[in-house]
Amino acid sequence: MNTPKSTIAVTTNPQQGIVITLETTEIFLATLVSVSILSGVAIRVISKMNTISSSITQIEKALKEQASNTEKIARLDRTLDLHIQEYVNRKDVVQMLMGQLDQKINHKFKRLLFYTRDIQRFLQKGGNFTIREYEENTEEE
Repeated sequence: MNTPKSTIAVTTNPQQGIVITLETTEIFLATLVSVSILSGVAIRVISKMNTISSSITQIEKALKEQASNTEKIARLDRTLDLHIQEYVNRKDVVQMLMGQLDQKINHKFKRLLFYTRDIQRFLQKGGNFTIREYEENTEEE
């Protein structure tokens, strides 16, 4: 008799695939959450660094402008000092000239006074010449 033989199907190359279990899902989700948190932190750090960089750039521009203004102020200060010194020199020259003119006027007045007195003495010796006191009236009569 022929007895039937039973055969069992055995595969030598079992299919390899991804087996999803609750544990692997938890690990995968935890990794995703961690990556998203790290990317958020990285984005915040990068945005803060960009803000700091733009602030530094603005400060550099302001410092360059301040340096330029400081140079302009120094030039203006030197120019003002030169003008002030020129004014002082001119004032001294004018005062010196005025003093010289005053001395010349006083000298000429004294010489004229002496000449007038000499003429008066000469006229008194020679005749009836009388000296009158003369006062200058500014009021019209």
